[in-house]
This record gives sequence, C-alpha cells and structure tokens, in this order.
Amino acid sequence: MQSSILILLCLVTICSACIGIFPMGGGGGCGCSAPQPPTSCGGRKKRSLPEKPTFYGIAAGDDDMMCNNTELKKIILENMQATATDSSKAVNGALESRQLMRFVVVCSENPFVFTVRADTAYCGARKNEHNCHAFAI
Repeated sequence: MQSSILILLCLVTICSACIGIFPMGGGGGCGCSAPQPPTSCGGRKKRSLPEKPTFYGIAAGDDDMMCNNTELKKIILENMQATATDSSKAVNGALESRQLMRFVVVCSENPFVFTVRADTAYCGARKNEHNCHAFAI
C-alpha cells in the first residue's frame, strides 16, 4: 500500500513538473514553450514584377475577329481535314513546310475562348464541324 502511495506521489510530482509530456492544461512545461511564428528577415525585398504589356485591342483586319493574317487563314482552310486530329497535323505540317514562323496549332470539335497579344499572328477557322486555330510563338 505504501509503495502504491509512493508511486502515485512520484507520478503527481512528475506530471505537475512537466505538463508538456502529460498535457493537463494550457502551456508547455519542462521549459518548453509554444513554437514562435517565423520572423521576417527584414532585409529581404519582394521580387519586382515586370511591367504589364499595353493592350491595344484586336489586331484583326476586315470584319474577321478570328484572324489577323489572311495568308494564315488560307493555309488553315486548305489543310483542314475530316477530324480535328487530322486537321491539326495537316495544318501544322503545312505551316512547317512554308517556314513562315513557329506556330502552335489547336483543333477542337468544341469552340473555345483564347487570349493572345495583339502583335501576335493568329488565325482561326471552322470547317467540317470543328475549329482550328494557329498562334505564332
């Protein structure tokens, strides 16, 4: 019985001295304290962002808002095939063979929205139930 009381007394002493090991309330015991939030270095500067390019609006000619290059539109329409996949390959091949510029060609059965810089050559057309767009890179 006395050994049980002695063990209980030791356990209470340990618990009250080191609450961090046996959490029974707030705060940290045994010299432990709650972690501090990271402090800023003071001398570090944020990276500066480049200036935003000025947007001048759509550079399309005539009434065609999908295209600002008539030669590019002609190439796209001449090379569009029965499927979007075949059209993409054919249009890209035709553009590469003419070595005009480097282009990204995207063809899809569904219309999609895109944004491109006004000074970039771009064109889009619809034929055979799908759309093809080419953008200079």
